[in-house]
Amino acid sequence: MLRLDQAKAFDRVNHEYLWSFLLKYGLPRGFIDWLKILYAGAESFPLVNGWSSSPFEVGSGVRQGSPLSLLLYVFAIDPFIRRIDHGPLVGVRMSLEEPEATLRVVAYADNVTVFVSSGGEAEYVMSEVERYSEVSGSVINWDKCENLWLGGDEPSFGLPDTLPEPQSSAKVLGVQNWDSRLKIAAQKVDQWKGWSLTLRERVSLIKTYLLPLLIY
Repeated sequence: MLRLDQAKAFDRVNHEYLWSFLLKYGLPRGFIDWLKILYAGAESFPLVNGWSSSPFEVGSGVRQGSPLSLLLYVFAIDPFIRRIDHGPLVGVRMSLEEPEATLRVVAYADNVTVFVSSGGEAEYVMSEVERYSEVSGSVINWDKCENLWLGGDEPSFGLPDTLPEPQSSAKVLGVQNWDSRLKIAAQKVDQWKGWSLTLRERVSLIKTYLLPLLIY
């Protein structure tokens, strides 16, 4: 399992790349022109201890805090995800009854996790990373990338030198492992068992305190 960390993911999106793929995906040209107007002439400046520099033009990235930014970033990274998913990766079979139900790559915004079964597959992923980075402006932060060997024994194949050695655990979306999440959930449920609650109150507790814990 390769967990790829994007360095300053939202700040590095190449605008020309983004506009071209929005058009490729069938968004109306007029709508794309409106987006271009929103991003045209954008400026920024550092503010440190009350001191600010002269503004400079921002030529890449999507604006953090804007409701559109996450959707625009999803459009930007989607071609990379599709290339991996439709590539030569064997993946992890999720169902014995449905052979096509295979997990090769999963992404949550810029958090990308890829499953490889050989050194050749890892090389393919690295080539696609390089290709995507060249056209989109993205950069992988190799120091923060993590690899987890899912087999029972020692790793049976090597990885490209760029990738770190497989570890015994890896953190995905801030979660080191599910055991800790389930333990916290069980503690909450044990605490609630002694309470006299109506069905509505139980549902409210689960929706407010339990589901966010597991969904995150």
